[in-house]
Amino acid sequence: MSDAREVTCRPRWTGALWILVGLGAAGTAAAVALRAYTGVHAWPAVGVLPALTGLVALWKCTARLRADARGLHSRTLLRRRSVPGDRVRLTLWRGEVKAVAGDRHTWRDHTAGVGDLAMVAAGLTLLAGYPAARMLLRVRSRRRPDGEVLPSALPFAAALAVTALWLLPLCYLHPTAPFASPTTTTWTALGTVTTLTLVVWAWRATRIRPPGPLGPPGQTGERLVRPGEPAEGEVFLPARFLEATAYNPHRFGTHVVVGGDGPPAVVPHSGPGRFAARPVPVSRLTLQRVRRARGDDPGVIPGDWHVAELDDAGTPVRLAAAPADLARILRELPARRTRPDQPSDLTAP
Repeated sequence: MSDAREVTCRPRWTGALWILVGLGAAGTAAAVALRAYTGVHAWPAVGVLPALTGLVALWKCTARLRADARGLHSRTLLRRRSVPGDRVRLTLWRGEVKAVAGDRHTWRDHTAGVGDLAMVAAGLTLLAGYPAARMLLRVRSRRRPDGEVLPSALPFAAALAVTALWLLPLCYLHPTAPFASPTTTTWTALGTVTTLTLVVWAWRATRIRPPGPLGPPGQTGERLVRPGEPAEGEVFLPARFLEATAYNPHRFGTHVVVGGDGPPAVVPHSGPGRFAARPVPVSRLTLQRVRRARGDDPGVIPGDWHVAELDDAGTPVRLAAAPADLARILRELPARRTRPDQPSDLTAP
């Protein structure tokens, strides 16, 4: 306020709003960088929340309302308006301007109510749920070998996001009485059931499944044939040899083809046909053990794949694939054996 004939109103907590702008920009940039580095498509969706938070905070902290002898002037991030004339009426509370009213426009300072506080508290609690889920996964994996890749916490993040869709509006509109009416009771009950269902699904989806023994065909869940193809047809299974070999030059292979008339082969495509196929020398390969993916494995394989450690005439090689697909490929080896002097986790603990 410069003098008695000019009043300027700005948002409260401008410094905190600018901090939110910075945090929103940093969170969005981090999500974009993680998408480019890891290739996980979920990171841009995660970056939407800090982007929206930063934009709302920027809109708030740049808003101004000024009243002088020439009229009422408002300014936001994208718009400026002036209303000439009109005298204004100020409403003060404990030395702060709470409302500026003219003949056609009125500005009121927002006062946080119970609904605002409840919604913010619920939102912060949900945000804390993601690191809590990651900690839970670490606790569940404490007995697994060091270096194993932990399951992704994204299923729990999905459960938290769906929970926010029903919990935040409920906290804002009915912060103190979620069971005051049939509508709010139904809202709360359905939301709670949905959240519990998603949490159980996330718990099961992130369960660690250690490699098991290679039983008879059909007992490990492998795909014997794809739907609609002949029983003796070729099957292209997503798999990668992690070392560069004569049958995987420059680590070019993305699939292993099995079945049909030919031997197993590494191909750089998902079929059909054996174009650029490199036959796998199954007569030289000896199975050492099967394990879950570890942190020292190349990042090109998903964390839920299993890795078979093989001996190729004295040269160690690793083959990674989904558990069922890996079991199908290993069945093509003429003799599966484990060396007695090597540790093996073919059976679940």
